[in-house]
Amino acid sequence: RLTADHRVTAEDTDGALLCDADLAILAADQERYFAYTMAIRDEYRHVSDVQFRQGRRAVLAALLEQGPLFRTPRGAGLEEAARHNLLDEIGRLS
Repeated sequence: RLTADHRVTAEDTDGALLCDADLAILAADQERYFAYTMAIRDEYRHVSDVQFRQGRRAVLAALLEQGPLFRTPRGAGLEEAARHNLLDEIGRLS
């Protein structure tokens, strides 16, 4: 359930590690990130393109709005690449 919204308290170091691991794909290189986004689209193939784009943009925007994506010192090093990928994907979905 924790990875549904990736919101953890400062005291929850195990939760922070779990969320950072779950979100690490967001900082992947361009080719791997694109393959990841195609796998997500395939998972939601039953959803129309219009609905998928709207829903996916909302999910990505919510991630970006919550503040830092990563909670651990190691994860913090992934922040810039992850935000770049998310913003690029939002642009492609628009």
